[in-house]
Amino acid sequence: MNTPFDKLKKLKVKPQEAPKPPAPKKSATPPPEPDDDAAFASAMGGVRPIAGGGRTVAAAPPPPKAAAPVDDQDEATALDKILAGELDFELEFTDEFMHGQVRGLDGKLFRRLKAGQYAVEAHLDMHGMTVEQAHDALLFFLRESYYSGKRVALLITGRGLGSPHGLSLLKREVQHWMTKEPLRRVILAWCTALPRHGGAGALYVMLRKYRKGAGKVAFDRSGFWSEDAD
Repeated sequence: MNTPFDKLKKLKVKPQEAPKPPAPKKSATPPPEPDDDAAFASAMGGVRPIAGGGRTVAAAPPPPKAAAPVDDQDEATALDKILAGELDFELEFTDEFMHGQVRGLDGKLFRRLKAGQYAVEAHLDMHGMTVEQAHDALLFFLRESYYSGKRVALLITGRGLGSPHGLSLLKREVQHWMTKEPLRRVILAWCTALPRHGGAGALYVMLRKYRKGAGKVAFDRSGFWSEDAD
């Protein structure tokens, strides 16, 4: 005998499927891409610049120019007149600064010497020397520099701060010696050096180019000069 429970056991119930989500509707036009400039402007809308403009950074200084050699062509005409005895020196002297040049020398040469644009090839320090010692040392030094082909030398005379009235007797004597024989025949110009080379206590000296055919300069001899050095 079948009971109602037996009928229920034979009844098969199909599992109910979960409803599928609705497919998204396709838009006719794609959404616009975000505007970066507009977004940045919106984010920075309430920002104000700091007063004073911030820290100022100084520009890097330009690299120093390489020292140039003396241009032989710029001095050729002046040298011919020097050797012929047609030119003299133009001088200027104060307590701190001094310069001298052969009259008629190309102004470009002298301006470059004053600006320290020529390479210093030799130097002589006359600190602590007497006037006689300095004179002898200067003759020897410029003689050797001239015959070895050097063109620009540095003379360190000191500023004379310990001298009477604060004036350097040695500086005045050096200028006097360079305008007289024999040094006047080998010197084109001189001037006070730049601070990096001693400032008012030093001088740049430009020598003319040594040419064997121009003849020898009659330098005075001293006890420590070599008799066979030319």
